[in-house]
Amino acid sequence: DRFRIYSITKTFTAVLILQLVDEGVLSLDDTVADWLDDPAVAHIPNVEQITLRQLLAHTSGVYDYFAEDSRFWQDAYLGENADWSRVWTPEELLAYADGANHAPDFAPGEGVHYSNTGYILLGLIVEEATGQTFADRLQQQILDPLGLADTVFAATESIPGETVQGFHLFGDELVNVSATHLSAQWTEGGMVSSTRDLLRFADALFGDELLQPTSMEEMVTFVPSERPGISWGMGVAQMQTPSGDLVGMGGAGPGFAARLFRHTEADLTVVLLTNTNRDDETVDVLFEQAVQMALGLAAPPAVAIAATGTPVP
Repeated sequence: DRFRIYSITKTFTAVLILQLVDEGVLSLDDTVADWLDDPAVAHIPNVEQITLRQLLAHTSGVYDYFAEDSRFWQDAYLGENADWSRVWTPEELLAYADGANHAPDFAPGEGVHYSNTGYILLGLIVEEATGQTFADRLQQQILDPLGLADTVFAATESIPGETVQGFHLFGDELVNVSATHLSAQWTEGGMVSSTRDLLRFADALFGDELLQPTSMEEMVTFVPSERPGISWGMGVAQMQTPSGDLVGMGGAGPGFAARLFRHTEADLTVVLLTNTNRDDETVDVLFEQAVQMALGLAAPPAVAIAATGTPVP
């Protein structure tokens, strides 16, 4: 079954950027302004100084349009006039980080703060550097070579077959939020996938099928984050758990939460996909239980948790 994977999309976006670095098309020291001159980009503070390296590792200081204090939440989901089916453009998402609307979090390279906006900029750079749509480049470079038939860039592409419906807890009411459009997440969170596909993707990524060794080393060079127990790499995180350090990515958004992490010492990958967006603490407890269960098995299982909390094959 296909689930929304939200920020695990960032790992795919980072791979596409790093592949272009491997090809000599991009450099991690290129700035945003080297590649993008759209007014929606130019109005974001410091784009002349912000590098791809900083965007990838959340050290750019670019304001996160998905931040708790952002107007985006009212405009997209919670406000009286919010239209869940609205198709957003990347430029509309970038407007929330416009210097006239919000100051940057810090000067480029002077701090660490998670920024979804940074990965919207990276998606635009993929398109500018290749002359392809993000969806086409993703299909060509990752989905087709790995045979990921369940994985779709649903922010812009139609999904063949069905996707699991998602439910969000508003107060005491569990609401079906499947009508929300993934264009609101674009290249920072606009994909759907399955446990099977994500396991294959992780095997390819950590098995050096997708990146040159130098780029893989860059991806898994971690800096301490603003979140306890989490360090950021490029499109991946390192998470400290009772079972040991894990490397991968998590995602959360309306109706869904996802985890894709590899236990490096055990050479084990665990995927958890849920179709209800519980709080991160609850999802992490479920995921830790899945990791502990997998560590006790001869072969790593793919694990999905349904809205009721019942394991699903």
